[in-house]
Amino acid sequence: MNFDASSEALVRKSFAAALAAGQPDRITRSAYMSINRQPTAVIALGKAAGAMAMAVRNGGYDGSGLVITTDENHRQIDGFECFACAHPVPDERGLTAAIAVENLVKSLGQTDHLLLLISGGGSALLPAPSSGISLAEKIALNDALLASGLDIHAMNVVRRLFSRLKGGRLARLAAPAKVTQFLLSDVPGDLPESIASGPAVADPVPLDDAFALIQKHGLDRLDFVMPHLQAIRNGTADGPVRSGDPVFDRVQTKILASNAQCRDAAADYIRQAMPDMHFLDAPALDGEASQMAVHLAAQVISQRQHNAGKPYALVTGGETTVTLDMNDPGKGGRSQELALAFASAMTAAGSNAPKQWVILAGGTDGRDGPTDAAGGIIAASQDFDHAAARAALLSHNSYDYLKAHDQLLMVGATGTNLADLVLIVAQD
Repeated sequence: MNFDASSEALVRKSFAAALAAGQPDRITRSAYMSINRQPTAVIALGKAAGAMAMAVRNGGYDGSGLVITTDENHRQIDGFECFACAHPVPDERGLTAAIAVENLVKSLGQTDHLLLLISGGGSALLPAPSSGISLAEKIALNDALLASGLDIHAMNVVRRLFSRLKGGRLARLAAPAKVTQFLLSDVPGDLPESIASGPAVADPVPLDDAFALIQKHGLDRLDFVMPHLQAIRNGTADGPVRSGDPVFDRVQTKILASNAQCRDAAADYIRQAMPDMHFLDAPALDGEASQMAVHLAAQVISQRQHNAGKPYALVTGGETTVTLDMNDPGKGGRSQELALAFASAMTAAGSNAPKQWVILAGGTDGRDGPTDAAGGIIAASQDFDHAAARAALLSHNSYDYLKAHDQLLMVGATGTNLADLVLIVAQD
């Protein structure tokens, strides 16, 4: 196996196969065709909202609805009011979209059927601050969460407490209408309450646990946080909607796709292209990106002594985190940082590492952090500036390093969002 151009081509094509498998068009249309009662209204929310809404339109839905998505995924769909909003930091456009959602769901009655098409990114795209919380305060909280190093589940525990729509509140507003929701999961474990912060899903996290999380990670330094939480505790502010609440009696939930489909498609492509490829058991992507990279590098290095020169691969997915300095956050994303940290660890290992390897780390939505890149792709055959890479990692400025070395993964908006993928192939 030639690990120069051919290895890079292999992981790029494998990533493309993963993206194709994660496209929501077919699976959404199929799910729509299977529902017993046609909807009277549709709300599509998230990075895949446009594709999901178009799928139900092509499946025969002829009513109206709302589409709330990112600028890069925005499209006009006949019969739908389509909103382009900011991500990952909310903006006024998102607030306008949230008000439109509120007005629609509050108008529904007993005989109505609301179809929710939910995908990742919805938490930022639909900011509906709790009463007494301003949009500026909601943005400040979001910035703090993005810099905190918390995983997506923990971030959304907090987000749900400061929203008029998240954590089941949209379902409460829609009652007594019937609600069917189709979800594309971008979160580890596919927990419905974490997908777009669960607008029609019960909040399972006890208040005391949420309070402890907020205090542990210093989010209570924002002066509006604790007063709002105390108001929830004493009943003067809107609290979470819990399991068993009758508003969920007429809510049906189905997860249509997750990161697993993408991982499987990527691995299948590599198997077909390289039938002799040995696959490593890979842990799910989790925790701090740079630490995960070191763990993956150790696994690849360890396998070297067992493979006798044969090629081997590692395919995994999920979502890591990056803890930022709020005063100097750098420029990059979790996939870019993971790719660079992996290359740094492999280079530092010297002769203990396999002679040939390539890593691709990228987000299935085509956008890693607040950048135009999906992630990074780096090969052992490329020049590596260890000192510059270390400085970039310390300052969380992986984007500039990768751009300077032509190692950014650029794919554009993909129309889906099923978390991140890491693809590694190696050979001595």
